[in-house]
Amino acid sequence: MRRAPSNLESRVFGELARRAAMPWWQRSFLQWPRAARVLLLGVCTALGALTIVGGTRIVVNLGPALGPARELDRALALLSASKDLIATLVGTIPPMWIYEGLALAAVLYAALFALGAAAYRTLYLEA
Repeated sequence: MRRAPSNLESRVFGELARRAAMPWWQRSFLQWPRAARVLLLGVCTALGALTIVGGTRIVVNLGPALGPARELDRALALLSASKDLIATLVGTIPPMWIYEGLALAAVLYAALFALGAAAYRTLYLEA
């Protein structure tokens, strides 16, 4: 076993004291007060919704202002047709297939994680 440097303890305790003295907004998000986290998530959600709704309204209101904007009409028609096709395809897929696909994805993700851990142990850790 190797011994740690003699000044390591003082550096570790100094860093712990420095982190404890930090204001809450400079700490990790999970260490923020619950009210601040909820408020931030609400503001982010509202801004996301405003962006989507505002962007949609701009596109819809921009169409008549451009006059004969055939490209915009074609793009909107293509988008609408794509939405209808996706809705039809999703509606025809049996729910059991969706559950099986999610289970397969979870198994493959676990296998990827296990292979990564095995590769790390093999390549980087000394026995």
